[in-house]
Amino acid sequence: MSQYEIYVLILCLIVFTVLTVLLGIMLGVIVKQTIRAINAGLEDDKIKKEYLGSGVGTKFSGVLNFIISVIFCAVVLAFFVFSMYTNYTEDKLTDNMPTLRVVNSGSMAEKHERNTYLTQNNLNDQFQTFDLILTYKLPDEFDLQLYDIVVYEVDDVLIVHRIVRIEEPNAEHPDCRHFVLQGDAVPTHDRVPVLYKQMKAIYRGERIPYVGSFVAFLQSPAGWLCILLIVVYTIATPIIESKVKKAKRQRFYAALTTDADVDQQQLSGSELKILANDVNDKRKQIALAREEMLKKYEEIRSLEKQLNESDPEGFYEDFKRK
Repeated sequence: MSQYEIYVLILCLIVFTVLTVLLGIMLGVIVKQTIRAINAGLEDDKIKKEYLGSGVGTKFSGVLNFIISVIFCAVVLAFFVFSMYTNYTEDKLTDNMPTLRVVNSGSMAEKHERNTYLTQNNLNDQFQTFDLILTYKLPDEFDLQLYDIVVYEVDDVLIVHRIVRIEEPNAEHPDCRHFVLQGDAVPTHDRVPVLYKQMKAIYRGERIPYVGSFVAFLQSPAGWLCILLIVVYTIATPIIESKVKKAKRQRFYAALTTDADVDQQQLSGSELKILANDVNDKRKQIALAREEMLKKYEEIRSLEKQLNESDPEGFYEDFKRK
């Protein structure tokens, strides 16, 4: 990573930390105010409608929201993994598997009017900025042909241009071929001829339009920041909902015994099941507490037995009676 990329990454981490803290504070205040309003009875009518109604609409809405959230997170995660795979495999070529590359320039987006060879040879394999192109392993040097589109590297930058002239070895460069490359959308060729050893891959006309914009964004620190915020939101939302639901349920249980307007016969099967489950939970808690008390009692009895066995003179019994 360059110094600029490291700087941007650190800046994004700082921004993520600040946003997470602010979001946490804001959500905490909202949840506290909501629970306070519920406990004060300001939401009683809404809670009654929610629990005394059929609950079908509420359940369907909850299920639909859950499905949408899962699909959204899955799509974002898939794009993120795909973008990381694209970034990782950009310089790793195999004989059978193509490499995906994001186009970051418009130099091959259209046919410039001065480049008459494009129309004369019916060369229509241009691609747009932020297209996702598939490139393949570079063939042997002498298998490259005029008008092939190749990926080459100069000053640590990858460029995808077309071969417009091939200079065979001559007095100026007796040991190698020189390839002159040019973008279809620009009127002049690249400044310096390219050597075969600078080339990385060849493009054969296969592309996925516009997908590269999402991939490039997710490969950037800003994209990582968005992914982290989505993860925080996904974790925080169920916790907040559970706290609010708990406050609503407790308020509704209180209304069952204090509010004459609440008729227990109006409860739907789902609400009765909720109440029964709550009672069962309480019973389980009482049973667990009873088991713990019995264990403590058995431990005390065992200690007393040990003390009696180690006290043949009966001093312990005398102490207990006193």
